[in-house]
Amino acid sequence: MKGLSCNSGLLHTYTVEESIDILAKQGYQAIDISLELAPPFIPPPKPHMDSGADAARRQAVRNYARSAGIAIGALNAHTNVIHGEPAVRRQNTEFIRGALQLASDMEVPYVISGCGVKLFYGWESTYWEWCLEAMQDLAAEADRLGVMLLIEAASPYGSLVHNLPRLQRLLATPGLEGLGVIFDPAHYHVRGDHVLEAYQALGDRVKHMHAKDARGDNENFGFPPLGEGEIDFTGLISAMVRSGFSGYISIEYEAMAWGYPDNPLQVLEDGKAFVDAILDAV
Repeated sequence: MKGLSCNSGLLHTYTVEESIDILAKQGYQAIDISLELAPPFIPPPKPHMDSGADAARRQAVRNYARSAGIAIGALNAHTNVIHGEPAVRRQNTEFIRGALQLASDMEVPYVISGCGVKLFYGWESTYWEWCLEAMQDLAAEADRLGVMLLIEAASPYGSLVHNLPRLQRLLATPGLEGLGVIFDPAHYHVRGDHVLEAYQALGDRVKHMHAKDARGDNENFGFPPLGEGEIDFTGLISAMVRSGFSGYISIEYEAMAWGYPDNPLQVLEDGKAFVDAILDAV
């Protein structure tokens, strides 16, 4: 594996430059920069960049990260490409397209997104048509730009691609051979998949990983701090190392939505210690 990264949403009270400095000081190797406008938190964290940034800003952030010794592991660009309103659906697809161009300009290998949530009445087949139309368009654009789009299975109620079988259906679709996977074990656990078996089933399509714990099921779940949930991270990370996983493990903290402390610096310290202890024992 390449090392440790962090979803920059955790550091939303800091600028992207301050976040890079914090991660370097804490001994991290990378940052995942958040572009997301409406993550499912209250209050929603502000994004660190947007695809409207001019060329000078793009280069400035790229150079700042390089000077700090921090790679930009991915750009986070979740949105809803199956929204029931056509204009919003197009707007959301263009948001991801802009993220792909931003990643290409900043020499970032991956853009992370998902397929979205069913917000309206409608046939399941219709939502899949919208999803596949958007993903085939975006996969072709990613290939043109030399960037890979990574899909995250998402557990919240109404998510179209929420577990292993649905993600496998997406990945098996003609024209989507170039899609990769961001593996977040919390979502698979909540939806009833066996986490290790899900990782092994996805094989080398997994390019990046979120370290996020979970407990419960999709009707009653929580994402507590690492080590306080029900996921066997020792078994998972050990298997990842043995299988030759070559990406980053990225700390993603959403526990504040369940009343846990929102202390980014402590989360980073604890998260690194948690993962390092497992890696040291492998």
